[in-house]
Amino acid sequence: MHVRKINVAALSGKRVLLRSDLDLIVEHGIVTPGQVRFTAALSTIKELQAVGARVIVIGHRGRPEGLDASLSIEPIAKALIAKLPKETAQFVSMSNQKELVAATRAMAKGDVLILENLRFHPGEQKNDPVFAKQLAELADVYVNDAFGNCHRNHASMTGIALFLESYAGPTVMRELEALEPVRSVQSHPYVAIVGGKKISSKLHALTALLAGADHVFVGGAIATTFFVAQGLSVGASLYEESDVALAASLLQHSSLRLPVDVVVRGEDGTYRGILLEAIQQTDVIVDLGPESISHMRSAILKAKMILWNGPVGIIEEVASRVGSDAIAHMVAECSRGSVYGVVGGGNTVGLLEQLGMTDFVDHVSTGGGAMLEYVGGQTVPALEVLKLKEETYVG
Repeated sequence: MHVRKINVAALSGKRVLLRSDLDLIVEHGIVTPGQVRFTAALSTIKELQAVGARVIVIGHRGRPEGLDASLSIEPIAKALIAKLPKETAQFVSMSNQKELVAATRAMAKGDVLILENLRFHPGEQKNDPVFAKQLAELADVYVNDAFGNCHRNHASMTGIALFLESYAGPTVMRELEALEPVRSVQSHPYVAIVGGKKISSKLHALTALLAGADHVFVGGAIATTFFVAQGLSVGASLYEESDVALAASLLQHSSLRLPVDVVVRGEDGTYRGILLEAIQQTDVIVDLGPESISHMRSAILKAKMILWNGPVGIIEEVASRVGSDAIAHMVAECSRGSVYGVVGGGNTVGLLEQLGMTDFVDHVSTGGGAMLEYVGGQTVPALEVLKLKEETYVG
């Protein structure tokens, strides 16, 4: 995809409104180390700072409904500031527009201001043009570096392009380049693994994957919904009733691979691996079974390209993350060789980060929904506004 990209060297002295992906995991006020999104945001800030840009960092965290101190950007700002040259960066919590504009105009070359959670303002998610214009007043140039949020039609992602020269940042450009082999299905055999809860949120991507991939393995509550569509009993398992018809419509695809066995948690709290036909009324499906994992491994070992999005079990519990852990090991084992491996999605990438495997995979995406929509050929709103004309900013 051709988008307007930035020439960082041309930004010296410019006030740059940098939309970063700051939706990070914070525990007890501390940013969990090793997060791919944190590394990407820090890299771009440093790159802009190094050429003397005046960097105003904006982003969101979580889904607050109005002001919510527990979802402040401040702990993330502190973590970023700790990695930047001393006394060049600060967190700004104020929301007064005149004060913010004055603060950005007083910045020296190389200064960095990190603003509070965009979603504290109701105009962000509503894509309010008034709020978008207020953001635009803070800077000379807008740079979108938040690939993980590109599927959102929000003020800081799309609305701002109406008021400010707008370009794709380094993170977005790396994502587009890394995802192109998957989007254009350049290698076969191609294995896709899709987990998570709702088919409806991944319908377009699933449809595209089923048409282009040789094997599409599904897990998690998505798989359970497929079981219901087949008329199988799933006991007390989680599934999406509203998605059953969608699942039924996809069953005829020859590339679809459903689990043949599962791990369930019984009413007494014990776990056991069983065939689908043996699921009892009080059982809850929590993971893939060993035979299903074996089938997946056979396909992955023959693959030339792998895409993984979404855990296949309840990864918050050790006993029900065996399948997801196994997939992580498989993808890491095969990537960076004859196989091109791509992993995306917050929980999926978080699992890789916990296992220390991000460096073993060809591309670990900062996006989940955005990644799936892009590789599935859907229109991605925040990329569309950067397609208005292909050019590079040269000052």
